[in-house]
Amino acid sequence: MRQVFRVYSRALRSFAADCSGLATVESSLFIPIFIFAILAVFDLGRAGAARMEIDQALRAGAQVSMINITDETEIMNATLAALDEMSSGSQLEDGLCAPGATCVNAIFQCECDPGVATTCASICAGTGEPPSAYLTISAARRQEGLLFPDYDVKSDIFVQTR
Repeated sequence: MRQVFRVYSRALRSFAADCSGLATVESSLFIPIFIFAILAVFDLGRAGAARMEIDQALRAGAQVSMINITDETEIMNATLAALDEMSSGSQLEDGLCAPGATCVNAIFQCECDPGVATTCASICAGTGEPPSAYLTISAARRQEGLLFPDYDVKSDIFVQTR
């Protein structure tokens, strides 16, 4: 019985001391995790770049509104021009913007009291002053991920013009 134990003991020590193929095993465990991490960083980097581009375009639209332009279509066109696009995209059934397009929306409204909309040509009853004018520009672009599912990169800007 001792002899059998010695034979198995030697074989086990020999197997434990053998390092051939260890790099292959370690690589096969590490490489999929490494590739997953690279794809995740790439997807998040693309989404961050898209968000910065949308933010820059929204600021361009807000600058146009500061020239006392209240036409929502003109503000949307300036925002799209900053993105080198000709027309706003449309939302699909899944609630996301159409692929390859940016969905832009501009809403111009006036308020006498916070939260109470009024016409911009009117005079506020309590103060005798013109109402405050607000512009909200929002934009969304579909982000098609390599690893993550499709989602919209969204941004809004809120400007008080008067």
